[in-house]
Amino acid sequence: MTVIEITTARDELSYRQRWGHYFVLLFGALALFIGINLRDSALNATKVYTNSQAGIRAEYPENWLIDEGGSYIFRVRDVSQVGFKTTIQVAARPISSVTTERNLVDALTLSRSQTLASYTAFSTRPFLLPNEVQATAVTYTYVASESNPFLESIPVVIEGLDILAISRGQAIIITFLSDSRTYDTNYPRFEQFLASLEF
Repeated sequence: MTVIEITTARDELSYRQRWGHYFVLLFGALALFIGINLRDSALNATKVYTNSQAGIRAEYPENWLIDEGGSYIFRVRDVSQVGFKTTIQVAARPISSVTTERNLVDALTLSRSQTLASYTAFSTRPFLLPNEVQATAVTYTYVASESNPFLESIPVVIEGLDILAISRGQAIIITFLSDSRTYDTNYPRFEQFLASLEF
């Protein structure tokens, strides 16, 4: 007994069709690569801040809100973040010729402990800024809660980093503040900021 199987004839792909498939795959990979690059450049886009009076120039994230009032030279905040807004701040204080970085650390620690709830300083260490300026870094935490009594919220633990440097007879205080849960995620933006900072 013989079994005869009837099937339709299989068309072989032509030379042009095979190259067409390769081209589609190559085009898709190229479009994906360009899309990732455009996304990264949009997320890492920066604006230049210059203050000739204070002698400071820096690049900060483009979509962050800048503020030049208060007891600091300028402050930028990530207003798109839910909860505590990640903050980078630069302040300057006049000092005497005999003031050391240790004096600055002690004064700042005393001031912060009086104004921030549950302030705890963890470490003080030497820090070399990207422009080769020697500085001192202080890491700390504190608890932030809603200042409006009608808006109930759970207090948030904030992790902070102060970098203190002495330049041209003044103390430069560079501060980075972030929710402790997102500190490691946000820290690369601060490193990018430090790399561009000139004073």
